[in-house]
Amino acid sequence: MNALRHSRLVLPLAAALLSLALGGGCAGPWARARAAYRTPAPPATLGTVVDQINQMQEANAERSDFVIYQHEFRLNTDVLNDAGKDHVKQIAARLQQHPDFLVLVERSLTSIDPQSEYQYPVNPNPELDMKRREVIVRSLAAMGVPDADQRVVVSHALTPGQKAVEAERDYQQQLNSFGGFGGLGGFGGFGGFGFGGGFGGFGGFF
Repeated sequence: MNALRHSRLVLPLAAALLSLALGGGCAGPWARARAAYRTPAPPATLGTVVDQINQMQEANAERSDFVIYQHEFRLNTDVLNDAGKDHVKQIAARLQQHPDFLVLVERSLTSIDPQSEYQYPVNPNPELDMKRREVIVRSLAAMGVPDADQRVVVSHALTPGQKAVEAERDYQQQLNSFGGFGGLGGFGGFGGFGFGGGFGGFGGFF
C-alpha cells in the first residue's frame, strides 16, 4: 500500500521535472537564435546593380575612342592620314570632358627586321612610335589641350583587332548574316521611310 502511494507521488513529480527540463532546453536555443537574428537589409532597387555594370562598360568603350591606331598613320611614317587627322580633331574636342582619360598611340607592328630570315613587316619600331606620339602631342596642344604631353602615351590598343583566319571567319559570318548585304536591299529598302536618298551614298563602300 505504501509502495503504491509512493509511486503515485513520484510519477507526477518526475513528469513535471521532465516537462520543465524539456521546455527550458528548447526555449534556450530559440531565445538565443531570436536574439542573434538581424533583419536583412532591403535589396537594392531593381536595376541599380546592372546600371553600374553598364556604366563601367560604357566608360571602357568610350576610352577606346581615344586610341589612335597604327592604320591612322601612313605606313611606317609619323604622318597622319585623313582618317587620323579627323580622329585627332574629335579627340581634342572631347578630351577636356574626360580629365582622367589618356590618349593612346598604338604600337606599330609593320616594320622589317633586317636581321630576320624572311624580312616580314611585322616587327615593332619604338623609335617610330615615339615620333608618332610627338606628332599627336603637338597636334593636341595646337588645338588647345594644355596638358597634352602628360596625356599621350604609347601603348597597345585596348581592343586589338583580329588577324588572319580569325578575322576572315568573322567577316564571312557577317556576310552570311546579312545575305551578302543583299538582305538590306542595298539600303534601298529604307526608301519608304524617307531614307532612300541618304543611304544611297553608301553604295561605294561595298
